[in-house]
Amino acid sequence: MSNTTLFLIAVVVIMLAAVPVAMMLKDFLPRLLEKSAGLDQLENRIYVLHAESHDLQNRVNSLVQRRNGQAAERNRLETDIRKAEKQIRDLAALPPLFVHEVGDPQAGLTKFVVTVSQEKASATARAAGERAAVNPIWRCANVAEVWAASLEDAKQMVEVAFPFKLGFETAFERSAGRKSVPKKPMTASRTETAS
Repeated sequence: MSNTTLFLIAVVVIMLAAVPVAMMLKDFLPRLLEKSAGLDQLENRIYVLHAESHDLQNRVNSLVQRRNGQAAERNRLETDIRKAEKQIRDLAALPPLFVHEVGDPQAGLTKFVVTVSQEKASATARAAGERAAVNPIWRCANVAEVWAASLEDAKQMVEVAFPFKLGFETAFERSAGRKSVPKKPMTASRTETAS
């Protein structure tokens, strides 16, 4: 047999084998195309899910950053609270300071600070046998904030408010040097003395 005959026989065998394969493909091809269309839909859905997962990851990262920021803020606040509690304990351990205001705080006046004590409240008066009732505030530290135009005016106002004849001793500490409306100092207690 010649090559041409062998070739023709091979073509006939292939054709005979191709007919059943074509019949099978005719049955399976539509299903395969439907499945490939379903794969395209699945692929599109995978892209959408992938984008959603990136969005969710970004949201999670944002929430983690907010949580870390809040934790840092909480730690800072706890530190501030501990410092404030320590300051409160330190202030509570200090003896009380009574501040007396003499004069009205006004613009143009200078604040003078005066240490005030009363001799009758001292141990000397009690040792001498005096039984006069002593106001307990004079056993603690007392200062007067005197608002006056000059040092001489301040001295006169202090002498009127805390007369030496009644056992008061005064000593000027310093002048604030400002001529403005003052802020009230933060003290344990405050009493006001009219001028």
